[in-house]
Amino acid sequence: MTAVTFGGLASGLDTASLITKLVSAEKASENRYTAQQTVLAGQKNIVDALTSSVSSLGSLASDLALPSTLQMRTASSSDSHVSVAVSGTAAVTTHDIRVNSIATAQVASSNTYTGDSAGLAGSGTLAITSGATAGSISYDATDTLSSIATKINNANAGVTASVLFDGSAYRLMVASKSAGTTNAATFTETGAGLGLSNAANVKVAAKDASLTIDGVTITRSTNVITDALAGTTITAVSPHASTESDSQITVSNDVSSLTAKLKSFVTSFNSVAGGVAGQLTYNASTKNQSVLFGDSTLRGLQTSLSKFTSQTFGSTTMTALGLSMDKDGLLSLDSDKLATALSSNPGAMTDLFVSGGLATSIHGLTNLYSEAGDGVLVTKSTGMTDRNTLLQSQIDEIETNASALQTRLQAQFSALETAMSKLQSQSSYITQMLSSSSSA
Repeated sequence: MTAVTFGGLASGLDTASLITKLVSAEKASENRYTAQQTVLAGQKNIVDALTSSVSSLGSLASDLALPSTLQMRTASSSDSHVSVAVSGTAAVTTHDIRVNSIATAQVASSNTYTGDSAGLAGSGTLAITSGATAGSISYDATDTLSSIATKINNANAGVTASVLFDGSAYRLMVASKSAGTTNAATFTETGAGLGLSNAANVKVAAKDASLTIDGVTITRSTNVITDALAGTTITAVSPHASTESDSQITVSNDVSSLTAKLKSFVTSFNSVAGGVAGQLTYNASTKNQSVLFGDSTLRGLQTSLSKFTSQTFGSTTMTALGLSMDKDGLLSLDSDKLATALSSNPGAMTDLFVSGGLATSIHGLTNLYSEAGDGVLVTKSTGMTDRNTLLQSQIDEIETNASALQTRLQAQFSALETAMSKLQSQSSYITQMLSSSSSA
């Protein structure tokens, strides 16, 4: 329940109003400090947002300083005999490739049987070796061809087994999991024997892939060749006929991806440059200025950013790759000029950002301004926080003093009212006494 105070009942004074006005006068300077806090909060928000943009640009620059980031390649094949995929380490060039043969996996057959019933294969053992993988099984009169196939599959010997019915007879079919002559399965049998060790039962012979690359013949046990050309995966799909021309694979810069990468850099750079320019702009016609207009820290950052387009990095410049800067310090990219530069020099972006040192220079600048603890903008923000804390302490002190004044005034006026009430009571009593005496 809120207490109700009646002021000035004895004195006739509006004591509540007087106290309110006196306390308000005591708190008058608080508004000035609060207004300063509001301005400071706006400035700090701008500095913190700019710090975040600078930090993001630094992270991007750090990524661009890595050679692998800008080694973006694409590849194509002139026909379907060969497919190709590349990574950044692939050289930008062309290769003539001819597929002489593709790698195949060996398939062997067992003896034929009249059915897939238990005991038809007799009893015995089978040892299997495929490349560096080996395993063995045993079978007896309780086994069917299907159960023997399951045992072979569970032996993990580098082969797969299944039962084939050709319409009149049943047999086991055992295929090597990997292609190539080194992975051709060999079988050692005891007992009744399944016939897998019989060379005549090899239905598909293992074969290595043979390709001629730029006039040099290579062989591999697989059709997917990753170690012939650096950063290049060649897949032999089908052999060339004697009358067919060689396939040609072309490795080139992935201009589309490189352009997207450079556009991301421009966007990140402009996030910083635009944020700075926006605070240093003065509208003469409206006489409006930004919150941090004239700030020396932002002017220094703007000057440092603007120098990048006029500098040479290694043997190239930002302008040579189609990057230009307007009067506000914002970058724009001429994609056609970039494509031309990459056509004449596939490593142009690497020359600029990596070996030329642009990425390292930008990263160094962003660290100077945004590094945790002692970055220029970070320190500026910390100073604003400290200033806000000081202002708040002054506001708190004013509030404490005003509260004490209000309590003191309420006590003093209350005492005044009490004293005046007593005087009025005494005056009334004396008046009554004098009136009674006169009547007598």
